[in-house]
Amino acid sequence: MQIDTGFVTLVLGFVGVIIVMALVGVILWIRRTSTVRVPAQRLSTIEITLAPEDREAVATQLREAHTARGGQGLGVTPKLPERVHPGRVLWVDDDPDTSMSETIALQKLGTTVTKTNHADAALAYLSADTYTALVFGVVPDSDLAAIEAFVSRARTSQPGIVTLGYAAPGVVPDAGDFTLVRDPSELVAAVIAPLTIA
Repeated sequence: MQIDTGFVTLVLGFVGVIIVMALVGVILWIRRTSTVRVPAQRLSTIEITLAPEDREAVATQLREAHTARGGQGLGVTPKLPERVHPGRVLWVDDDPDTSMSETIALQKLGTTVTKTNHADAALAYLSADTYTALVFGVVPDSDLAAIEAFVSRARTSQPGIVTLGYAAPGVVPDAGDFTLVRDPSELVAAVIAPLTIA
């Protein structure tokens, strides 16, 4: 009995193509992105486990933020939790790019940060979505009465929202009816405190 080499080559080629296609399929399946859809009202039931490399990335961002602010504050990285609920922060600042390291740190901790540079836009965001914290910049020449009115309207829109004034160098300690933080680590600790899972 004689074996037709052309037929064997055809069969082996066909098997080879199937194996290559299977390998490509496995690689694509492993590298796929997945989407999880969760209604906003159920976000507080989700738990995020923070890997050591995530916590180290947060510490790095906080050191960079501390340096960018001229070394103001203690510059000590807070004890970062191992598990948190996701949070949503609305950040109001005339120059939102100056707080990029703080934003990245919060995102590494499972928090979504929405930024705007105007109080009216912030109030529109607050009326449209739920946020766990409101951060706003406070500079030496800030109109504290306007800030108080803004904070009051924000709290009316979302009772219980954490309100944090992020103070620039030179801001007086007694700034109003909101928590005033000066250090990036203080800011991050205040934002994630209500999100931390014990």
